[in-house]
Amino acid sequence: MKRFYLFLVLFLFLFSLGAPLVMGQSSKTIPQDFCISQKEYQLYSLINTYRSKLMLDPIPLSASLCYVAHLHASDLAKHYNPKGDCNMRSWSGKTTGKAFCYPKDQAKKKDVNDKAKEISNYPGKAWEITYWGNTNDDLQSILAFWNDIPYAADMISNSQKWKDDKWNSMGVAIQEGYVLLWLGKKETIGGSQIMICETGEKIGLSPKDTDAKAKKYYIIIGSYKSMSDAQSAQKSYKEMGYSRVAALESGGRFRLSIDSFSSSNEADKALKKYNKKFQGAWIFSN
Repeated sequence: MKRFYLFLVLFLFLFSLGAPLVMGQSSKTIPQDFCISQKEYQLYSLINTYRSKLMLDPIPLSASLCYVAHLHASDLAKHYNPKGDCNMRSWSGKTTGKAFCYPKDQAKKKDVNDKAKEISNYPGKAWEITYWGNTNDDLQSILAFWNDIPYAADMISNSQKWKDDKWNSMGVAIQEGYVLLWLGKKETIGGSQIMICETGEKIGLSPKDTDAKAKKYYIIIGSYKSMSDAQSAQKSYKEMGYSRVAALESGGRFRLSIDSFSSSNEADKALKKYNKKFQGAWIFSN
């Protein structure tokens, strides 16, 4: 009986303080009404479409990492000081989680890549790529900006230090000029769908971009020593009007495709045309 009264007193005390009464509720739980915008989903699809041109597997969407990305975008929008010593991978500690000044606080025992695990149910480390601009309408320009930064480009394309890693989760957020991309090696925990804010539609977390999975046939016109060389050539050909040109990587080889097709017959016909301008052009299929 004494235990009952002790529990009752404790219950009333917590109630008077406005404490949550739901037993077992965790701050890491993703709200049931959490959603991403259509533009955020377009960014996710754009990144996987770009990866497909590099013959890389699409990355599944993660509700956990999208939630973390949203929390961080909100924190940056409210509290980030661009003139301070901390860059955009930092957290103020005023909205969620502990404060973290990057790179000042970065250490083996205090890793900013553990933030996703700290504030959500994501089970491992996750890496973030950031962007801020006066407008976030042009997603292609944002991806191009990231591809001009070696660290970001290598992460997105699984090259250099990331070549032996596999991304199993992706999170995105776009808010008040901040565009955030989160990548993790662990699969997300719980939930198989995420809601689109504008429509209420629930979409699966596995990539549904058919272009990312369909076999393609590429007209190859050149090979290069590095991806940066291939991308430089890609930029030059785009300026000449070849809108479908793409830099590809496969098995450590870097190639330039002037065009691509979904069937071998289409590619064979196009090859005859392109061989008139690019002698030695050939077809590569993934």
